[in-house]
Amino acid sequence: MSQFVEPRSSVSGSQDTSRKPWGTGGFLSRLGGEIRPTLKIGGPLALGELGWMSTYIVDALMIGRLPHSALAIAASSLGNTIYYAIVFFVIYLLNGMEAMVPQAVGRGDRGEGVRLLGQSFWIVLIGTPVVMGATMASLLLLPHFGTPPEVVAEARTYLNALIWSTGPLLAYMALRRYLQGISRVLLVSVSLITAGVVNWAGDWAFLFGHLGLRPMGVAGSGWGTCVVRVWMLLLLVVGVAHALRHEGLRFEWSMLRPDWSRLRPMLKIGLPSGIDFSLDLLQATALGVLAAKLGTTLLAANQVVLDLTAFLYMVPTGLSYAAIIRVGQGYGRMELRQIRRSITTVVALSAGFTLLVAIPYVGWSRVWAGMYTNDSAVAAAAAPLFLFCAVGLLADSIAVSYAGALTGLSDTRSPLVANLIGNWVLGVPTAWWLGVHMGFGLRGIWFGRIVGSTVPVLIQSLAWNYHMRKLARTSEPAKLPIMIPSPAK
Repeated sequence: MSQFVEPRSSVSGSQDTSRKPWGTGGFLSRLGGEIRPTLKIGGPLALGELGWMSTYIVDALMIGRLPHSALAIAASSLGNTIYYAIVFFVIYLLNGMEAMVPQAVGRGDRGEGVRLLGQSFWIVLIGTPVVMGATMASLLLLPHFGTPPEVVAEARTYLNALIWSTGPLLAYMALRRYLQGISRVLLVSVSLITAGVVNWAGDWAFLFGHLGLRPMGVAGSGWGTCVVRVWMLLLLVVGVAHALRHEGLRFEWSMLRPDWSRLRPMLKIGLPSGIDFSLDLLQATALGVLAAKLGTTLLAANQVVLDLTAFLYMVPTGLSYAAIIRVGQGYGRMELRQIRRSITTVVALSAGFTLLVAIPYVGWSRVWAGMYTNDSAVAAAAAPLFLFCAVGLLADSIAVSYAGALTGLSDTRSPLVANLIGNWVLGVPTAWWLGVHMGFGLRGIWFGRIVGSTVPVLIQSLAWNYHMRKLARTSEPAKLPIMIPSPAK
């Protein structure tokens, strides 16, 4: 029977140290053979995620130069929070594909990845109109939460444009997950990095009325995003075509027929992941609504700090994709040692990066806030929050590393449970109690965010250790639900 094995040598040829204690030698040996393959995947993706997030930074910088800057920032940030809470639910349904493709590669069945890609387009086709309709319907709820009417009206103007980017975005994500699963991440990075430049050009033209266009105000940012996502999709269409040709594979139209033997496990893995990410963004929405109760200036200040922190968070996010891929491939090959080394490496790299950037991030907080908006009141309110954000970012970077590794093992339920307990049972109530009820304002709200970031680290680390003990005892991993046989051609 097949068993999980711990080979005597890693891909780099070092001796087996998987059972050494956590001393210096054992720790460095765990990292040494895994850093290069992790960075080969995670490095370009981390840079790409920074490029992806730069589109939001560019949007905010350009919107911040519009008349009535605080209103424009508040409306667009609230609109983004609503839209991405909904669209990422559908995007993360594709996480099943992100787990299954690397496992298929680990088993040596690359053709299975192409068949999974074909099935993923059903999620794209059904998800697009659902996201568009749910986004606009959500605006009807905002007045009941005390959101100022002028913010609701401006957010509606923005979302009327942004929702048309949904189809290209979902198709892009499907292609991206296939390319990441087969470890072809270069063009993914290029698409994400160039997105910032394309987005700047679109904002310049649509927001302020250049190239013969009329000034559209905050709606122009939404139309600029549509242009960006079409550009990114076209790049990955070229990338997938090149990858298939290089692998000697073909995409056939018959692969688009609904196949529940693949869609069912894909959705079984992706559904908890989609709920998890949507709850995470809904938490940001809830905290944004709490900040809105403090006034437009403090809502804008909250978003300034949130956006800048999210920019740095893209590096741990990019590295977490490496955790999914490396753990998934190790799982497909049934190499327990690689699985252990992968999580150790990704956590060390993510936490190390966060600690490295924390000092300039906190020390120059007024500089960062001043670059973001020309409203001095918004910048002054944002500056004291950067210390809270740095602490939360460290916890988030470790949590997303564990979430990625657990996804590589097809476990997306543990991150969901951790999110529910950390953010919704403890984090959001703490933010309301301290920020609104006790009157600590944004500091109280951000303390609640820290609570919601720290608890999931503890829960996911326990889940990971449980899986490691279980896999060490497993003699028939093929019985696990994800290890499905590929149908005959």
